[in-house]
Amino acid sequence: MKHTKKFLFFLLFLIRMFSPSSVQAALKTSDLETVPWNAVAETSMIDENGWLQSMCATDQYIVCLINGSKKTTKPDTLIAFYRNTTDASGNPVEQYSYAFHVTETDYEHGNGMTYNPNTQEIAIAGLFTNDSSNKGAIFIVDANTLKFKRKVTVGNGSLNYFGIDYIPENDQYVLMANRIADYAFVFTDGNFQITNTLNLRLSYSRSSFQDFIVSGDSIISIPYMQREGFMNILDVYSISRQQRVGSYYLTLPGHDSFDVEPEGICQLEDGHLLMASAIIGTHNFKLYEAYLPLVYSITSSVENGTITESALEIPQGESPTVTYSCEEGYRLKSLTVDGQELNIQEYPDSYTFSDIQADHTIHVAFEEIPRYTITTSGEHGTIDNNPTALEHENLTVNFTPEEHYELTDLIVDGTSVELEDHMTSYTFSDLTSDHIVEAVFTPIPSYTITIKAKNGIVEETLATVYRDESYTTKVKPEKYFTLTRYLLDGKEAPLDKKNGNITLKNIQSDHTITLIYERIWLRVLILICIFIAAITILFLLLHIRRMKKRRQRARELRKIRLENRYFFQTMDELEALENHLKENPEHESLAEETLEQLIDDLKPDKKE
Repeated sequence: MKHTKKFLFFLLFLIRMFSPSSVQAALKTSDLETVPWNAVAETSMIDENGWLQSMCATDQYIVCLINGSKKTTKPDTLIAFYRNTTDASGNPVEQYSYAFHVTETDYEHGNGMTYNPNTQEIAIAGLFTNDSSNKGAIFIVDANTLKFKRKVTVGNGSLNYFGIDYIPENDQYVLMANRIADYAFVFTDGNFQITNTLNLRLSYSRSSFQDFIVSGDSIISIPYMQREGFMNILDVYSISRQQRVGSYYLTLPGHDSFDVEPEGICQLEDGHLLMASAIIGTHNFKLYEAYLPLVYSITSSVENGTITESALEIPQGESPTVTYSCEEGYRLKSLTVDGQELNIQEYPDSYTFSDIQADHTIHVAFEEIPRYTITTSGEHGTIDNNPTALEHENLTVNFTPEEHYELTDLIVDGTSVELEDHMTSYTFSDLTSDHIVEAVFTPIPSYTITIKAKNGIVEETLATVYRDESYTTKVKPEKYFTLTRYLLDGKEAPLDKKNGNITLKNIQSDHTITLIYERIWLRVLILICIFIAAITILFLLLHIRRMKKRRQRARELRKIRLENRYFFQTMDELEALENHLKENPEHESLAEETLEQLIDDLKPDKKE
């Protein structure tokens, strides 16, 4: 539970940190190593025994704290220098020149300080506790007079803080705890109530910290001890990634040896940095300034999906694209950019920030796609068991009747649908709700087939056949018998195949089948007899025809003899011809032509 609360605090911090109201540009920290630092002023510490410890910038002044003593409660000195070229009354002044100073309170080393423009106050974080009542204290000073106002104890007072910065956009303080807490960063609200702690275990990698500023997601720290010849670097930590993301070598101009020690850093305007550094062996310190390019951040978050990782250093004017995709079974629910919900139809899988000039947030939420169920039922058959599908998908419900059953009704959501031939499925298109499907299966009508046979052995005299089925008789003919014809319901039916049995197709009623088998040799014998009889009849018909023709010729000759004696003189010729035919029957056709010619010459009209 303890870790959960910490995580929630940190999450709330990030949400607030990158809320749409925060448009402050961040610094391009990767340029810290190459950016030039230029000296802009050098001034006295006033207290010859004091030492520069921290600085901050108010609306009117650059304020530096000079620690009077490290081990005593001697009052420290706050020195104000003009930030601008005019004072609060509008009178011209030299920028960074001395304005005034106040020496009245011991700020316990005063290692860090920051300005809250909302309250017009300066908050100073001590480092040591020469006075035990100051443990964990933050000292509050009026920003215009530099007069001490009050002190606030952060947490339970168990830790001292020696670095502090204020983020106006979030009304939030960021403090750095001492080495006991591994130099952890502590986040508070505007009333110094702790909201989260970010422990980076820094004591194992850095041994001295001077000051820091917060810019966007970055904490820029100067753990710097130039005077000892090492650690002349700036460190950058990422709040969201909770780790150090860069270390950059720092060289201040005009000093060939390690005779400077930077003690304070602040940001005047976006990208304009100011650093205060003590000069070893003197009672003076210098102010250095540098300009870093501005970058912006896009903080991305997603629910139930993936999204392009948050981008923390996007140069001004670029147009980055953030892409996102959902987990399986999810769909895009909402797209929120800088707190404003956009039309997801216009940005189904990505969003492009055009000409970026500020920090942005983008949050994508994917919702689980509703899954709908088809409640199914059906007796005397099988049907898909309550299938499911995602919204707007198509879903097919399959069903199959048991053997000898058929689908006679399909009820969808209480209404019968029109059945198609051999229907075995029903499809729901573009699902948007649950449905109910009931398949009604009824028995297929059955019919009785009665089988009889003449000269055959019936294996199955009665058969039950279902509608639309086919049936083939099971009859074995007697030896030397073959199927020659059959009767269907007492009527002669055409016999398509003479294979001993017949098949009825697409049966729609009861039937009686009578198969008639006949001997194989008897049929052949009958055919032979019929053939012989046909030949004999044909021969007899030809013979009769020839006899009739001869009788007709004889009658014609007798008639000629009776009508005209003139023709008798040819009798000898006719007799001779007849004798010739008897001796030479092969000349019959020639003799017939000669005889016909003689008869023709003997006709009355020829005589005349």
